[in-house]
Amino acid sequence: MARRRGNRILVYTELAGGLKYGFQTQESIHNAYKAILGQTTYEGAAGVFFGANSPKPGRASKEFASGRVSSFCSSKTATRNSLRADGWTISRGGSNRGVKLAGKTRTVYVDMPGGYKYAWNLTRAEVAEATGELGVKLATGNENDLIWGSTPKPPRAQKQTAAGSVSTFSDPSEAAGVAAAEAGWTVGSFDPKDSSGA
Repeated sequence: MARRRGNRILVYTELAGGLKYGFQTQESIHNAYKAILGQTTYEGAAGVFFGANSPKPGRASKEFASGRVSSFCSSKTATRNSLRADGWTISRGGSNRGVKLAGKTRTVYVDMPGGYKYAWNLTRAEVAEATGELGVKLATGNENDLIWGSTPKPPRAQKQTAAGSVSTFSDPSEAAGVAAAEAGWTVGSFDPKDSSGA
């Protein structure tokens, strides 16, 4: 089948625990199937993250006379049951990325506006400075709302040390930014509505 063309818009769907996964999709497909797929048009809703590497929702697909339709769907049990009953096939979705609790790197995170945690890995040498001066927290493996590689991203902080330049993310709160600046970090700006990476 020929690739569909048309206007693309930002939408989101819910993952387990109420997390909101944002993505771009064709407006015509969204308008036709958003109810059964559990998709919502993005109009600035709080807590929506875009383009995350992990976790990802499953995709629902179905063959129609006009061609195959495939898009991300809600992880809610009721939505998935309705899709299956209507003849849709649902992929499992992306698995959650593993948390590093020991070794050369450790998984850390910052709390993001909207109620989720932006996660990444730091070397053990960087962890002490980041957790002490940037409001970064060590993951314990018990978190169920770690998001990897999404936008918006936390502000980036840089600092020149005797060992060289250090660059990582910082807690996006104003108080954390002030504390980081007082500790000698240069902290970039943060736009919680930035969905440019979607």
